[in-house]
Formats: sequence, C-alpha cells, structure tokens
Amino acid sequence: MRILHVVESLEVGGLERVVIDLVQQQQKDGHKCMVVCLFHKGTLAAELEGQDVLVACCDKKPGLDLSTIRHLSKTIHSFASDVVHSHNITSNYYCALALITHRRRRLINTRHGIGELPGKMKRLFGISLYRTNWVVGVCDQATAMLRELYPRWRKKMRTITNGIVLDKHPLRTDANHERLLRTLNLPADSLIISIVARLNPVKNHAMLIDAMAHIVKELPQTYLAIIGDGPTRHTLQGQTKQLSLEDKVLFLGDRRNVPELLAGMDLFVLSSLQEGHSISLLEACAAGLPIVATDVGGNAEIVREGFNGLLTRSGDVQDLADKLLLLLKNKSLREEFGHNARSWAEEEGSVTTMAKRYQDLYTNDA
Repeated sequence: MRILHVVESLEVGGLERVVIDLVQQQQKDGHKCMVVCLFHKGTLAAELEGQDVLVACCDKKPGLDLSTIRHLSKTIHSFASDVVHSHNITSNYYCALALITHRRRRLINTRHGIGELPGKMKRLFGISLYRTNWVVGVCDQATAMLRELYPRWRKKMRTITNGIVLDKHPLRTDANHERLLRTLNLPADSLIISIVARLNPVKNHAMLIDAMAHIVKELPQTYLAIIGDGPTRHTLQGQTKQLSLEDKVLFLGDRRNVPELLAGMDLFVLSSLQEGHSISLLEACAAGLPIVATDVGGNAEIVREGFNGLLTRSGDVQDLADKLLLLLKNKSLREEFGHNARSWAEEEGSVTTMAKRYQDLYTNDA
C-alpha cells in the first residue's frame, strides 16, 4: 500500500514524533510512505530522509493558498497514493480539497490533541469531513468531543491511541539510576522525580514546583528534573528561586537522550491542565517508571489508578504533593507500578499496535 502522510511540519513535537514512528513502522511492514509538510520541513525531516523516505514541502502561504492545493493534488497523483493520512485540521482541509478530483483515494485524519476548536477552525474541519473516510481521536475523550461537535459524522469516528518504539527505551534499573546520579552530580541517596514536557502554561510546571516545596520538607533528598524548554522557563526559574528550590529543581532543557535519562529516574509526573494521549506518559511506561498524572484528557487511559500509577486533581498542589510523597516513600510500590507500566506499554503502547490499527482502518469502510 502507498501511504501519503500530510503534516504542517516535522519540527520537534509529540505529533511529529508519532508520525515519524508510524511511517518507519509502516515501511517495515512493507508499505511505501511519503510525507508532505504544508509549511516547512522542520528539523526531524532529515531522520526520514536518511531512511529513503521522500519528504516534500508545499511552502504554504498565509490564508487560503491555492498553490498548496495544486501541489498536494499533483503529489497524490504522482505518488499513486492509495491512502492519504492527514494530521490535524489544516492538513485535512487542504487534503480534502486536493482530493476532489481523486475520488478513489481514501482520506484518513488523525486529530492530535483535545483542545477546543476556534470558530473558523471548527467550520473548516466540518467542511473537510464531507471528503474524509475516517476521523481518528487519539484518546476516547478526544473522540467523544469530535462526535459532540460533528454528530452527523459520528459513524466515521474512531479512537486509535498513540504508540512508541519500545526498543528505544531501556528499563529503569538501579545501575542506570546510579549512573544518572553521577552525571547530575547528586548525592547517592537522591530520589529524582522527572517530567518531560514543553515549558508552556498548559503543562502547569508551576503547580509541580509548588508541590516540590512541600515534598522537600519531608524528603529533602528529593530532586525534580525538568526535561524540555519553552516560553515559561524564565518564569519557572524565578519561581524556584523565590521558593529557595534552586538546588532541588534541575532544568535540563531539550534533550535527545530522553530514554536514557528516564531509565535513571525514580518517578514520572505530568501536571498538565490539558492532554490528549501523551507521548511522555508512554515513554515513562516504556521505561518502567511509576507515574503520577493529573486526571485530564487521555491521561486516565494510560495511567490506571493503583495499577501503574496515581491520578491527581488538576490544580490541587497538596493532592499532587501527597501522591508523589506516597510513592517516594514506598520503593516496593514504585517497583510494582513500574513493572505494570512496562507490561501495559508492551500490550497497548507500542508503535506496532498503533500501525496495525491504522492499517485496519485504511482498508475498512465507515
């Protein structure tokens, strides 16, 4: 099967990582894939191009760009696409228009994320659904929101959760933990909480840092490793200084070795105000880490309360601190949750599972 993926770009991000992993798995499964970027290629494009996957760019201009529609239409024809798989709203709108003259080609859209749609985007997406065969939400809550917004097309909507390449993620071990402590120059008895998320308001790092102020009073050997960067970094660093946590909160920035870092952590946390189907949570499960996450979006579909982690109320600093302390004080419970997390990832969180589910959708009618 010849599969054409269409994205806005291949810059660093969760959506983009999912697309790259899916394309690589589909190639392994014997399909031929191509990726078209609407705006610009982005830094991750080279990863696919290095594996002989063609990546093209439309160089889309602001507003309705007819040249992008023509570019997509020609590419669909020249690549002899069996399936066009668009990612998010703008991509699907342009794909639907480009496919008007390609009636036999199937269009599948994945709606990554779970946020509200502005009025214009809501209308554009609704228009594109006339030509879309299937619409995928990455978690049940996302799919439910789509069905509520577009009840006419509810039969076209399905949930396919994200998956990652498990082989890239080593398990958490004591040896990896000791190695990480040496790398970070931390004491031998240190406990490290980790979060992997872009530094922006929706990830709510501020609540997590406030929780750390409570935690270190009971367990002063605890550290928080923040992996990621973004616009709120300066504000968050100011917050840590105000709370006298400069030596307890480590801003590690963007890292290319996230799997190796997670393999040395003790606990993973996600404090988001809003989530779809979090890649960071999947990575934590793959590393065999116990998790504490806010009960928002699709988090509860990954973090099973009392099985591989604990859920906390969004915005409740004390509840977050209490849940983290419960696990920090109980190594055997951390190990149990971590083992269960990896087992769950192998069954539900792998890219092979995700690719198979998409393949079934590509070949079935709504």
